Amino acid sequence: MKYVVAGTAGHIDHGKTELVKALTGINPDRLKEEQERGITIDIGFAHLELPDIGVAFVDVPGHERFVKNMLAGACGIDLVLLAIAADESIKPQTREHFDICRLLGVTAGLVALTKADVGDKEFREIVSLEVKDFVKGSFLENAPIIPVSSRTGEGLAELKDALRSVALSAPSRLASGLARLPVDRCFSVRGFGTVVTGTLTSGTLGEGDEVEVIPGGGRGRIRGIEVHNEQVPEALAGQRTAVNIQGLATDEVRRGQVLVQPGTLAPSSMIDARVTVLPDSPIPLEDLSRVRFHAGTSEILARVRTIAGEPIRPGTSGIVQVRLESPVVVVPRDRFILRRYSPARTIAGGIVLDNAPRKHRRGEKGLIEKLEHLASADPEEMLLAFVLEAAERGLSLPALASRCGATPDETRARAEALARRGVLNILPAEPARVISGEALAALAGKILVLLSDYHRKEPLRPGLPREELRARVLPAPPEAFRAAMEKLVSEGQVRSERDLVALATHRVELSKEEGRLGERLESKLRDAGLDPPPVEELLAAEAGARGAAEKILHLMFMEGKLARLPDGRLVHRHAVEHLRRKLYEFRRKSEVIDIASFKGLAGVSRKNAIPLLEFFDAEKVTFRRGNDRVILPER
Repeated sequence: MKYVVAGTAGHIDHGKTELVKALTGINPDRLKEEQERGITIDIGFAHLELPDIGVAFVDVPGHERFVKNMLAGACGIDLVLLAIAADESIKPQTREHFDICRLLGVTAGLVALTKADVGDKEFREIVSLEVKDFVKGSFLENAPIIPVSSRTGEGLAELKDALRSVALSAPSRLASGLARLPVDRCFSVRGFGTVVTGTLTSGTLGEGDEVEVIPGGGRGRIRGIEVHNEQVPEALAGQRTAVNIQGLATDEVRRGQVLVQPGTLAPSSMIDARVTVLPDSPIPLEDLSRVRFHAGTSEILARVRTIAGEPIRPGTSGIVQVRLESPVVVVPRDRFILRRYSPARTIAGGIVLDNAPRKHRRGEKGLIEKLEHLASADPEEMLLAFVLEAAERGLSLPALASRCGATPDETRARAEALARRGVLNILPAEPARVISGEALAALAGKILVLLSDYHRKEPLRPGLPREELRARVLPAPPEAFRAAMEKLVSEGQVRSERDLVALATHRVELSKEEGRLGERLESKLRDAGLDPPPVEELLAAEAGARGAAEKILHLMFMEGKLARLPDGRLVHRHAVEHLRRKLYEFRRKSEVIDIASFKGLAGVSRKNAIPLLEFFDAEKVTFRRGNDRVILPER
């Protein structure tokens, strides 16, 4: 069976609640104050089973003071039941409620001329003509207009038939996508615990699912689900749903939050959007206007930054960045309403383009065009746009899924399809990260420029330490750096040896003077054997070429001609390799060597023996055990 959510709309005292009660037998006014005063204050709920269709009613207050409650109820409706009293015709809240429905993208509905038993037939016909003129050019232009009386029952049968027809033809919500249930009520039931209600916007929720309430709520597990007061194992998109949650306290939940599966969505304090200002708005939408932002069941104060810098005038549309005073949970294509801060009045509505944008600079080239493209982009185009915007930083798959408002599986499938076409790369990481092919190529180019500059400034150094190079390409994450390096190495543009990176074409070429200096330094160290002088002493002896001497010593170390002892001295590799062979020969007689034996083997004093032993410990030739060393097997 198909299920839809029908929202009432209309001016106060035009009989919305009585009409729902007459249709369903359920009084949606649940509060004692509502029943005593005969006025709807908060949203109420009822349901009606018709052949092949289940209709959940959300009854909203008609008084202008409670429009924010009306908006909380209107967020998940599939069709509107517009109530206009036959004895009063169109009133201010009729207009505002109808504007809100249009701005929220409602595309189906019908009109009930309520209180048809009051007044004369001639006036009712006049009202009917006024209504036809009122809805002309809107989604209700060809909708049924049915006179009905909740008191006498006149027209109820015809209204149910029309309601069934409209509901069956209303667009169905997709069960795919992220599970999102904007919370409109939370209460506790003795023996069951916390119950959260709302209209499931998208996806599905099932018994046993782990859920969280965002922003700022706790986590729990679904213990039971009701749809239309019946226990069901699973709730589908578009259904009015009551969810019993184990492990979640009622004080952790409030209207305006959203029930989701953990880690699937992130709240945002800033969104990019396309807004349309109502033609009869008394004011344009000025840059930095303070407004009341309504999305889902939430109401949040915000500032609106017009991207073009100019006011958006009544009857026109424009691109804006909404900067919220507290975070909201929305995804691209979600609808929202903007109301004037004071006096509160609906002035505009919009559609979310990006739920996690950066802060834009005024006059940024091509920005409006990029955002306009998002308004019409298909899911793959949207994903690619977000990845391109992230540049070399890329986006993790969970962040990308939240940005697109899609499930992780849907996001990965779309990313893999784009990767097969070569426009983006999925980098191995936990979680996986997505970067565009364009950004990866730019990062590789940046690495080449950095290496070229380094070789020009340090021609005597064989390469740039890999970690230093990675630090220079921040904010690119490690996965992107690795991918760019692999690309450059595989293409033969870069070589990476040990912890050094260099252009493949880079060769250290010494001048005659530098060559002689290198030979002199190497000769001193070869002659010194296992008792080399401190580096400072070597450099001091070359006072006239100290800088060159320092670079040449580093070059010989990187080339493997020299080894560095723990005390900082440089020793010729020939000397330590000769001693290494002696240690392996000693091992044939004994696997353990004490300091005295090592001194004799190496022919050095204790002062030199300790640094040499520590060097061999680091080289995994020996292993310290107390004051002795265990000589490890030769590798």
